[in-house]
Parts: sequence; structure tokens; C-alpha cells
Amino acid sequence: MKKVSIVLLLSLVSAFPALADGDSPQKSCNNAAKLIADDDLDGALEEAKWCVTLLEQMQQARIGQFFKDSINGYQAGELESTNAMGFSMTKREYSKDNKRISVSLNGMAGGGMDAFAAIAQFGMNAGGGKKVRIQKRTAMITADDNDVKVMVTLKKGGTLVFESYDVSADELQAFAEAFPVEALDDSRG
Repeated sequence: MKKVSIVLLLSLVSAFPALADGDSPQKSCNNAAKLIADDDLDGALEEAKWCVTLLEQMQQARIGQFFKDSINGYQAGELESTNAMGFSMTKREYSKDNKRISVSLNGMAGGGMDAFAAIAQFGMNAGGGKKVRIQKRTAMITADDNDVKVMVTLKKGGTLVFESYDVSADELQAFAEAFPVEALDDSRG
């Protein structure tokens, strides 16, 4: 997955050179408005798409700040963010004493987060785990052999998933409770 994320990021940077040039959403959105006024609809549409791309990147950077460098004594690895075909994911792995915990925020880019949350909630209601509350959000803890997951359904849409092959369900739940779940969810507007 890490290699795929890096390849995707590199291809996006090469496909959109303005990223490297420091283009801003404000500039791109203003350019789209000017092109509309000049009756250049093709140019305006292209610039508007770029404006949306830059806004999505800003939003992912904002979300990334909640994936702290250290949680419950676990140190964070590299933050990964992808946004492709309407699906967005932000992921970071944490480690301590040869134990690893992976945290990922999954959802639909744009306005589709409510549908994604409904699907995740349906999966939680299907059984197979223990329901708990984490920072005023419904969560499901599942354990299959060594694979332990805590899936938190966010109020603003999407799912925050904590997963480990190295820790107990109790330790993973404690990690999830220490993660800034509420602040992350509330920041998404």
C-alpha cells in the first residue's frame, strides 16, 4: 500500500505541475471566475477542477495534524494520504516495543461521507464484535485470531480504523480512546 501511495503521489505531482509551483486554491478559484467572465468555459472548468484538487489537499493536511507524533507511548511513522476516484484515506502507523498499531481515516471525498458512514454503521450492526463508545462515537471492536480492530463511525462521516496484530483488544481500545477522535471529527466541519 505504501508503494502504491508513493507512486500515486508522484504521478499526481507530475500530472499537475502547479503543485510544485506553489499554486493556491484562492488563486486557482479566482482564475476560474475570471475565465468564466471571459467566456472561456473550458479553461474555467479545468481551473475549477484544479481549485477543488488544491482544496482537497488542504483538507487532508488539516486532518493530518490530528495524527499526532506520539500517542500512549507509541511513536508515529510516516503519514500517508491518498485521494483517488472519490475515496480518501489518511493513514499512520504507530509503534512501541515491537508492537504496531495502524490508524486510518477512510471516507468518500466531497459530500459522500454520509453514505460511507451509513455503510460502515450497517457493517457494525451485522454483529461479530463488541460495541463500545469512544469519545461520544459508536465503535466496534472485533478480534479474528491475532487481527484486532476498533472501527469508529464518525459523526461527520467516514470511519476511523485502529488495527493491530500485536496488541490485545483492551490495549487497542485504550489507544483509540487516547487518539483525538472527537477533535478530528469536529474539525471536518
